[in-house]
Amino acid sequence: MTPQNLFVATVALCLVNGLVSPMLAVVAHLHPVWMPEMLPTNPETVFYGASLMVSTATLLLSALPAAIAERAGASQGAAMWTWLAGAGALLLLGVG
Repeated sequence: MTPQNLFVATVALCLVNGLVSPMLAVVAHLHPVWMPEMLPTNPETVFYGASLMVSTATLLLSALPAAIAERAGASQGAAMWTWLAGAGALLLLGVG
């Protein structure tokens, strides 16, 4: 697989984690802290914003091992596989 395909797969896993993670309830509960007052606070917008935040956090957290691996001398393909594995591990933690 090319690095571009691996990145698309990583983003897809992060989006799924944003929908099923138990952290979604925590972030949604804290919506008065992060949600602007000009937006409506109906359940749909809170869920959408919380899901985006959890997905983005998953993408960033799963990138840390890949960045360390690339800094240690791994190739770009190996670093992308590490990133995909990190996103998969966070998804399994969220589903389990």
